[in-house]
Amino acid sequence: MEMHTLTPIKNALEQKVTEYYINNAPAIEQILHTQSVAAYTRLIAYGEGCDQHQTDLIEIAAWLHDIGCPNARKLYGNSLPAHQESEGKKLVEEWLKNETGLTAEEKVWLADVVGTHHQYPSAVKLHFSPLFEADLIVNLVEGYYKMDKAQHLFDTMMITPTGKKLYAALFLTKE
Repeated sequence: MEMHTLTPIKNALEQKVTEYYINNAPAIEQILHTQSVAAYTRLIAYGEGCDQHQTDLIEIAAWLHDIGCPNARKLYGNSLPAHQESEGKKLVEEWLKNETGLTAEEKVWLADVVGTHHQYPSAVKLHFSPLFEADLIVNLVEGYYKMDKAQHLFDTMMITPTGKKLYAALFLTKE
């Protein structure tokens, strides 16, 4: 069975997320983070053999994954994972409520992914490892984790062969 294309939805959400960050966040940092996570997510998903529909869906999740940060900062004074996940899930549900190009199951999945995107057990259970790994990679590059923790993060949080290969090349190879 051929799946419908998600490209128009993905493109529209990329634009909406970018505009949202321009209006509600330290825009440049949030936009660059989201673009990087989306690019690594796509790379890992393709490497893991995801079809176009799966890849587009998980890339949509990557574009949406941190949209709870601005509301979390306003409500709690920070964007700690639990706060951004909770606020992000609510926003995804609101944004996608009338989206006709996604199935009801895809909308629920996207909200659940955004609502648990820092949680390793959820990455495994909900099958969003490419996004989880991409966010981990970008967070390490951006200094949210110390580089001396790179091996431990690799050993305990990297799931896919593609993600592991990319992570090792970026952080674990010795000159």
